[in-house]
Amino acid sequence: MTVDSALKRLTAALAAALTFASVIVAAQDTAAPQIVAADQCAAPYSLALLNASNACVGQPFGYVCNAGGAPAVEPPGPVANSLAATGALVETGVIESVRTPPLSAGGGPYGIAYLRVAVEDSPVTYSALLLGDVSVRNVTPPEFPAWQAIQVETVDPPVQCESAPFSTLILQNPVVGNPARLVVNGVSIDLNGTLAVQTTSTATTFFTLSGTLRAVANGVIQAASAGQEMRVDHAPGDVSQPLGTLSAPAAFNQDRVNHLPLPLFDRPIQVAQGGVATTTGAVNLRTGPSTDFGVIVQVPAQTRVTLLGRNEPATWYHVRIPDGTTGWMLGELLIGDFSQVTSAYEATPQPVQRLGDLGQKARVIAPNGFDLRVAPDIGFPVINYVPPGAEVSLIARSPYSPWVEIHAADGVTGWIALLAIETRAVIDALPIDFDVPPPPEPTRIPGTFGNAFPDPNCYPNCTFDD
Repeated sequence: MTVDSALKRLTAALAAALTFASVIVAAQDTAAPQIVAADQCAAPYSLALLNASNACVGQPFGYVCNAGGAPAVEPPGPVANSLAATGALVETGVIESVRTPPLSAGGGPYGIAYLRVAVEDSPVTYSALLLGDVSVRNVTPPEFPAWQAIQVETVDPPVQCESAPFSTLILQNPVVGNPARLVVNGVSIDLNGTLAVQTTSTATTFFTLSGTLRAVANGVIQAASAGQEMRVDHAPGDVSQPLGTLSAPAAFNQDRVNHLPLPLFDRPIQVAQGGVATTTGAVNLRTGPSTDFGVIVQVPAQTRVTLLGRNEPATWYHVRIPDGTTGWMLGELLIGDFSQVTSAYEATPQPVQRLGDLGQKARVIAPNGFDLRVAPDIGFPVINYVPPGAEVSLIARSPYSPWVEIHAADGVTGWIALLAIETRAVIDALPIDFDVPPPPEPTRIPGTFGNAFPDPNCYPNCTFDD
């Protein structure tokens, strides 16, 4: 059976099962929340994000991890109680539903939790990050893997911190190129990227933050790129099944996806700006917003690009091309909807890094330890030895090899191969040290270069090149 046919069977079975099901917690349409200024609420909220990161980032798939205030869990009793503490882990197979509390604007609690689903030899593998008042329920029929079909409801709080996001469910596939396939509120989705889901009492909106989304509602397929949203309507108070089909993809409302805690994502990303653009001809992708910057690659005509930001005068756009490479393109060589591109900067932003020590620390896992070298290649001299299990601090990454510069506990700084360490830091977010010496020339094999050895048969008429 193909995956598509299995999803069709699942959607049909789900519709039948939910015909007699009651709605759990109806998402309410509320007035715009009262906003509390960041200087009054940002500090405790930032501390909550750091605690959430330390508690749950990097934890295994197949578990729910509570990263904040105690969630409401079904079934009640021992299972719910075991997930009450921050950092608690409970297997997904024993949980029926999770609802996190709102993100407080007054010092706590903060609703943050991870649901990491993994079914062996199946595309039913995804991570879900619950932010704020979010309810997620497993509604998969018994003959299918648990958590392949979920019912999601989000509720915006009446009072909200200026630096906090709206209540949102974040979905990601763990490995780029291996799409996650599941059903969300009766819509079959095929996700290769990052998706934000928000609901009202009458609709579900899907915001494609990175990558691509293919979705099917009532047999009609729609596809969205990063920067676009799609909406599907529901009967009032019942998000379990769609009414009609998905709306056509359109530039998403940037305000709805601002302030997302990107370092908490299982795969930290730079969120797309609303809208997409297409090259009108062959366009140079550059390292900065000027023709004075170097060319990374020439991008063919009619290539769709993801909009990440712009320079202040909106003459150059920071974009991501389909292979994931990012750079700058001259705006007049692009056609698209730029109305939602509000993020403006002149210097290319660094990739998102983990919070606190998670973005700085690593541990040596090489069984015999590893030699620390003066530069990022095995051909450079050894300056120290780092034993197995040693904790080190990350400083920079190499411009030409999979090595990182570290600061060891004894105070010595040097270079070590990535394969010798484990870390939850984002390596691509470390600064590149362009001042390292170039890799040493390999030792040449005698006889493979020049005339290092005379021909013994030429004597006495030998000649030598200068």
